[in-house]
Amino acid sequence: MTESLAPASSAAGRSRQQGTPEGERGATRARRGGLFAAGVLAALAAGACGGRVVVDGFEPPDGAGGSAGTGGSTSAATPDPTGSGQGGDINEGGAPPIPPLVEEDLGEIAIGVPVPVDIPPGTLGFTAIAQLMTSPPSFDPIGIAEIYGPDGRTFMADYTIPGTLASFYNQGIGTAAVPQTGAAASVPLVPGTYWITIGDGGFGRPTAPTRLSVWRRQTLDGRFHGGKLDINAFIAGEAISEEYLQSALRRAYQGFVGLDVGSVTVHRLGAEWGFVDEELLPILLEQTAGARGRPALNVIAVSQFGGRLESAAGATPSAPSVAVEHGTHLSGIVVTLFEDPQVDTAILRHELGHFTGLFHTTEIEPAFADPLDDTVRCDDALELLELCPDYDNIMFPTGGDFSGRMTPQQTTIVQASAVYRGIVENGGGAADPLPAGRGPSPAGRAPDPAGRGQAGHGAAPAPGDSAWAAALPSRAATLLAGHFCGHSAAAGADYFALLRATGGADADRLLAVGRDPGAPVQARERALAAAGRAAAPSTASARVLADLEALAVDPRLPRRARLGAIQGVAAASPAAARALAARLAADPDRVVGRMAIRAAR
Repeated sequence: MTESLAPASSAAGRSRQQGTPEGERGATRARRGGLFAAGVLAALAAGACGGRVVVDGFEPPDGAGGSAGTGGSTSAATPDPTGSGQGGDINEGGAPPIPPLVEEDLGEIAIGVPVPVDIPPGTLGFTAIAQLMTSPPSFDPIGIAEIYGPDGRTFMADYTIPGTLASFYNQGIGTAAVPQTGAAASVPLVPGTYWITIGDGGFGRPTAPTRLSVWRRQTLDGRFHGGKLDINAFIAGEAISEEYLQSALRRAYQGFVGLDVGSVTVHRLGAEWGFVDEELLPILLEQTAGARGRPALNVIAVSQFGGRLESAAGATPSAPSVAVEHGTHLSGIVVTLFEDPQVDTAILRHELGHFTGLFHTTEIEPAFADPLDDTVRCDDALELLELCPDYDNIMFPTGGDFSGRMTPQQTTIVQASAVYRGIVENGGGAADPLPAGRGPSPAGRAPDPAGRGQAGHGAAPAPGDSAWAAALPSRAATLLAGHFCGHSAAAGADYFALLRATGGADADRLLAVGRDPGAPVQARERALAAAGRAAAPSTASARVLADLEALAVDPRLPRRARLGAIQGVAAASPAAARALAARLAADPDRVVGRMAIRAAR
């Protein structure tokens, strides 16, 4: 059976109106810092109290506080009593002889003061995490202002990496990682003393204490030997079936960059969390508090994105985000899935790429790209789209051709992250997970890993080659069928403005795509939402509006197409949206009814 986490309204000590999504919105507006700044990071493990805290199930001998023989406190994982935490293909070997993942808790740190951190040989990478120590999580900005290395080289400064859209601060928690650039993506990482400075993002010194911790991944020889990716899967209401979500997660992540899927634990969230926009995103991520195991990837499946995120398929709050603590504003990725295995695999891998520290190979804004040496850059991603040399890369801003290509440096960055339970030597076994650091740890179910999909998948046919796209400009069809990523929205990209710029502004052509059963379901949804916007100022708006209303109430259409029609009606006429909501309030598809009511607000 699946499990139910405590509803948002039960969160103790919240001043937000009973913890509901609508109650959170006003507080979010009032206390926003660098909300959803692309490239903002991870989390501080609760309960750390100085010295080194070892995760991944390693328990050193008496007197040894982690690697290098330094003193300090340690904590080892409690094995999963069901044994299901050892899912996947890595069952050989015993407990790791050294800890794969080590936390150095540096305690309370002053803003603006460089702090030395010793990185020993054998390190694949590390993640620096700054956090305001408040409960509930703070909305004041905090982050990593600067990291420079043993030779004086600057890895990031002024909260960014030049040439990227990274902003390494966020609401209450922020982080940056090494490696995230091509120059640092060596195996193993250059050892020595690194200097880390935390800051407030320039928004004013916070009043709460600020703590810094550094999570370091290591192996015996400084090379990657595999590991297990544990997943907490959250389903908001009836956003997706549990069976499909589990299948999609295993298909996407089994074998990805050499990792096996470990446990997949399903949690249920209330239907009120089925809609998320940029203001609700951090509050939704707070709902992961109490999930099991660390490190683990939290994946939240929702019905619909709105606001600046409308038409997005995935949103990750920062690059990288946090796998070592649940319930923070950076504790997971949020997706809406289309039940197309190839498309959903690309969405899940793209967002995990951001989660572990990858940027888009080329941003929608032409002046920016990732900081890697072995990825190619497109001169103008929006103008060229499928003609871009990096269109086959999984981190292209639209997901590219869905073939999932990654370069060696991209792979190194994911492998150096803190998202998985590691193996430290050839033939070794993956370490056990560490239980959640704070909050209740509900007894969820981790299903048998049988039936995983294959890791690889081929390129999708170009949309322009399909009958449904024949009447559209090729770039417009590509946008309709692709992956609109929340990081593009965070950088200021408006999906519908992009669609208009590619020639996708003809309401009748968009309606035709929405009606076409041969079109991908994400293209149908987006086309109908765009049709309402295209019709709003035109003389044909009444006819288009009537067509959208008819599609919205048609139970024979896929849910996604109906949701797109509802969005189109709301864009064309708020009054019509209110009338449509009344008609759909008792619709058998409760997601359709709920989203119609929301669209009418």
